[in-house]
Amino acid sequence: MGEVIRRYGPAALAWILLVFLRPGPAPGRRLVRFCVLGLAVSQTALTPAVRAFTRTIGAPSVELLVAHLAMLGAVWAGAQVLLRLHGLPAGARGHTAWALTGGAAMTVTFVLAPDMRPQSPFVMEYCIAYAVALLPEFAVIARLCVQDARKAPDRILRLGLGLVTAGVVAAAGYMVIRTVIAISARAPFDFDYGKGFLLSKALPTTAHLLVLVGVGVPAVAGWLRRHRQYRRLGPLWLALYRAEPAIALEPPRTTVFPTRLQLYRRVIEIRDGLLVIRPYRSGSGTGERQEAAEILAALRAREDGRPPLSPEAAVRGGQDFGSDTEYLCRVADAFREISRRATADVS
Repeated sequence: MGEVIRRYGPAALAWILLVFLRPGPAPGRRLVRFCVLGLAVSQTALTPAVRAFTRTIGAPSVELLVAHLAMLGAVWAGAQVLLRLHGLPAGARGHTAWALTGGAAMTVTFVLAPDMRPQSPFVMEYCIAYAVALLPEFAVIARLCVQDARKAPDRILRLGLGLVTAGVVAAAGYMVIRTVIAISARAPFDFDYGKGFLLSKALPTTAHLLVLVGVGVPAVAGWLRRHRQYRRLGPLWLALYRAEPAIALEPPRTTVFPTRLQLYRRVIEIRDGLLVIRPYRSGSGTGERQEAAEILAALRAREDGRPPLSPEAAVRGGQDFGSDTEYLCRVADAFREISRRATADVS
């Protein structure tokens, strides 16, 4: 069972993470998805099932080229994300040219090699081309991740960057070991230590898992935060929707995996609902709890047909979408509590 998890677990984890990373218009998001896709394809190609399939169709070892090119694409995408975030377009173009050249050298040496046994012609050259293509990308990812981790204000982001850095360092170490092993097959020295389970099997698996978890931790934490905010806003949104259904694009429905757009719409629709009942609010509340009580009173006044108040209440909230969402969540929490108490008192 443990061997099955080691061989298929990283590939399964990569595909699951790819599902969670929803597509988006931002180039950086597309590159992150491309990076995870490359990791998923690379790990899948190295599974025993794919290896058996390539031998069945008479193309043995082609899965190695597919896996290595996919890995090169994944590492290139990761480097591109960081270089662009740091405003280094020239470096991004240079690394693109480097990756393309390395991929071409790998393909040529793979085609020229009669098989992929370590002692066969062009296998050493293939391994060297693969390492030379990857190591500069690993270096830039590790350097920029460490730099960003030192400045990141969010501990989840720091943890993710730290895990990615550890995974990249482990992967770079594995590439150096594999290259030395390939060279030793045609050189007058041995490197049997590098062929042991720890360095040849456990190290690359650990490297992949660290990178995947490092990429996934901020994404999963963001989804959990978004899911919690969406649920917290629910009672306030529903009360405003019942008072004025026109604020919503869609009627209430169960949403298990709220997207960023759905959270954004919920915040906007709550703001629209608050504008509708604004004439019925006194504006005397100064905190989230007072505002929640004021909202409940305004909803009841509007429902009872009472005349609007004057002057209208001032608009309170955050300075941007994130802070405004958190502010409305606190108001919604207080609104839910006050509504429950009011209902209990009536009954």
